[in-house]
Amino acid sequence: MIIKNELLAGIVIAIATFIWLCLEFVLGLQDTYIDYYMYVTNLAYILPIIGMYWAIKKRYATFAPGTFQLKDGLMSGVIVSVTAAFLNLPLQWFFVEKVNPQYFGNMIALEGKKALSGAGNTIVAITDAQAYYNVSTFLIKGFSSFLILGLFISLMVSFRLVKKDAKI
Repeated sequence: MIIKNELLAGIVIAIATFIWLCLEFVLGLQDTYIDYYMYVTNLAYILPIIGMYWAIKKRYATFAPGTFQLKDGLMSGVIVSVTAAFLNLPLQWFFVEKVNPQYFGNMIALEGKKALSGAGNTIVAITDAQAYYNVSTFLIKGFSSFLILGLFISLMVSFRLVKKDAKI
């Protein structure tokens, strides 16, 4: 069954993302070395790219040459994205509630520090950060990011595979 690969990829992406968050915490990127956090955390985008590519490539392999269409890859990507997004919700909640309960406090302090060093209004920066850095916003942002990023990645991978088919 083809959908098995997409579900597996979604599960692996969600778990790998959780492990990435835990590694950031253990390495001190969310407190001691927080100044590097915004740069290093972007490397985590590699995880969904690899998982999405694998799932779409598996689906591509089931088609006869020249019959794979953009919609086939997009459907595969949607399944992976939705699976990863839904599984990511409890994992992210567990992370900010149990693994690193100081996560939001550290992020709010970082925003205040950035405003202070940039001669900005620290009070406004901290107030805005308090509105932004909370559990519900974190979960909504994580869920929607998985969906949007997954759609974008699946379109790019599918387009590449369709274009490759056209050359054959």
